[in-house]
Amino acid sequence: MRGASSCSVRGLVRAAAALVLLAAAIPSSAQYPNPGPASQPDGPTPGISMTRPRFSTDATIQPGVNGATEVRIDYRLGRTELLFERSADGYNASYEIRVAFYQKKKLIAGDETVRDLKVTRYAETIQRGEDLLDHVSFKVPPGKYRIQVDLTDLKAERTSSTEFEFQVPDAPAGPLWFTDLSLGMFAVDSLSATHAAALDPNPSRTYGENLSRFAFTGELVDNRPAGVPDSTYRLHYQVVSDLQKAVAQGDTAVVRRGGRTPFLIHMLLGPLDPGNYRVVLDLVSPVPKPPKGKKPVPIRREKNFVVEQTAAAVALDPKTQLEVLRYIATDVELRQMNQLKTVEERLAFWANFWKERDPSPGTPQNEAQDEFYKRVAYANQHFAAAGTQGWRTDMGQIYIKFGQPDEVVRNPFRFDGPPEEIWYYYRARLTYFFVDKDGYGRYVIDDARSSKN
Repeated sequence: MRGASSCSVRGLVRAAAALVLLAAAIPSSAQYPNPGPASQPDGPTPGISMTRPRFSTDATIQPGVNGATEVRIDYRLGRTELLFERSADGYNASYEIRVAFYQKKKLIAGDETVRDLKVTRYAETIQRGEDLLDHVSFKVPPGKYRIQVDLTDLKAERTSSTEFEFQVPDAPAGPLWFTDLSLGMFAVDSLSATHAAALDPNPSRTYGENLSRFAFTGELVDNRPAGVPDSTYRLHYQVVSDLQKAVAQGDTAVVRRGGRTPFLIHMLLGPLDPGNYRVVLDLVSPVPKPPKGKKPVPIRREKNFVVEQTAAAVALDPKTQLEVLRYIATDVELRQMNQLKTVEERLAFWANFWKERDPSPGTPQNEAQDEFYKRVAYANQHFAAAGTQGWRTDMGQIYIKFGQPDEVVRNPFRFDGPPEEIWYYYRARLTYFFVDKDGYGRYVIDDARSSKN
């Protein structure tokens, strides 16, 4: 935490050794060739609590001080999520973070920690952009876990929770391997003597206007003897969309620093379409020779993240970005959209459109906007067909308007017609029939049998 808080853990993770700064990522339209299963697969989706105090949390695998594997739990929450009580010398807040590792219903490991915060001025209690960042670490044996994280505001006496699946792998095979990647925002640590570059962790792995600060850090563990000829590592990194297209990539070199070489890569990404992405890091050289008769296994580490809809993305293609709003716009708003002429008018309309739908105007989040663009991203990922973006398809339109169906019935083999899918929304009393008329997976709505909306 920064500022006048008494929290002992600071929000910046310093890159104490090697630092890689890159002026810009190189755009690319080439397909990313996947050579097979990665030696270290992508991590799970991070946990995000849905009730106050809202927070985000993520887990990463890190080697401990003595080489044993540790699971690091990072978490982040805004100051406005906590209740500060006034005291004689300022304002105080207190919260408890509890972490539990379960295998099925059995508790394997866990702990709880209390953090006390103190600020001198009321303005600091509602300051945005100065989130609370902290972490706790655990030693747990290899295996698959369900991690539950509870955060309790001890002043307000309210608790929020989230959970996610996480795999703790066995010790990596081979002399060279990457630790888990930590995603965040590039920052300069003004409190250090050298103003060293640092990573401001982003446990939610969600980005918007801050894409230009996108960065990640990790370590390369080298168990080879010291003094081997290969003293410089060549790394290749790229950001890949959910359509398997590399949207940015680059190369860099890092000088070996003993058995563990840390690195920090700042990619300076430009605006990206909303959706799911992953950063992929490969070791280009040196590449250890595989055992006789076996193919080399790529030394790779991946991490997924999400890009939300932002005003910057709207500015890139305002006409298209407004078009998707027609699915939920009112008749009055549709008439207004048809009269928009300039980019400025379209941006202003987009901002006001979501401002009027914000269920909690006093908070940084707009839950209605977030949910809508999550549906758009899901539609693009699952319903795209024959060069048509998923949100433009009939299935995409229904999904964006009504969300996940309560039940889906698939009839791929029909004697009296083409393959079909039936979506049931029981609570709304709606049913939609989609048919694959040409047999190429391009499902279109059957208006005659579907509900009218």
